[in-house]
Amino acid sequence: MIIDVQLNPAVEPWERIRDGVLVAEAAGFETAYVFDHFAGNVLRGGSDMLECFSLLGAMAAATTTIGLGTLVVNIANRNPGVMANAAASVQSISGGRLLLGLGAGAAPNTAWSAEHRALGLELAPTIATRHQRLADALDLLDEMWGDDRPSAYEHFPLPRPRPRVFLGVNSEPLARLAAVRTDGFNVRRSHEDLPAIIDAATAARAAGDRANDPMIVSVWAEWDRGLADPDHPDRRRLAELGVNRLVLVCLNPHDPHELERFFA
Repeated sequence: MIIDVQLNPAVEPWERIRDGVLVAEAAGFETAYVFDHFAGNVLRGGSDMLECFSLLGAMAAATTTIGLGTLVVNIANRNPGVMANAAASVQSISGGRLLLGLGAGAAPNTAWSAEHRALGLELAPTIATRHQRLADALDLLDEMWGDDRPSAYEHFPLPRPRPRVFLGVNSEPLARLAAVRTDGFNVRRSHEDLPAIIDAATAARAAGDRANDPMIVSVWAEWDRGLADPDHPDRRRLAELGVNRLVLVCLNPHDPHELERFFA
């Protein structure tokens, strides 16, 4: 099982994030992820938040081998074409290390949407509309990054290789969309419907055009060094469900020594 890590710039300054990612790279973590929020108080009451693609560009310049990912980009946070250009830029700066996670975002008038209200960003009122906007963004990525893209995009950045894309999901319909349209999905480890979500995605993958392509089946969990042990009961359960990636999220300030010793 691949082990990834995510640090929290809402509670740690850039210098600590940079140094932590360098430790994670040396320790052997596969990918380091960033959040996509505008206000730091949405994550453990942080004071502020670094913009995700700016942070990824800085991390790309500071590292050499570790994968760099988003967990996940809220499709409502930017014009999808602007998002595509930002992602293509990070892919170029990093030398092809981007793993692009996308999500449909929260409903309006929730605690998670306060940052959008502050910035005047419109959130779609229904789940169906938010899912459709995510599907539309996938269409645009295909159009902008395709080999036969329209001439209107001729001078836009074209990422090579094309980044792998996955969706952050919390329901079976979105898991099926991820399986059919992208390289895979990520879901919360403690989700009460985790087995059903994985089964839905697996069945959709097998029935679609990408049946023979490997699929990212990833979960995220708060940092727990005990999960370094492949025989940990939760690691065994996840493996039995077909999970092939585990993202350990440091919502609190990370301990660099724990990162360094994780695989020891």
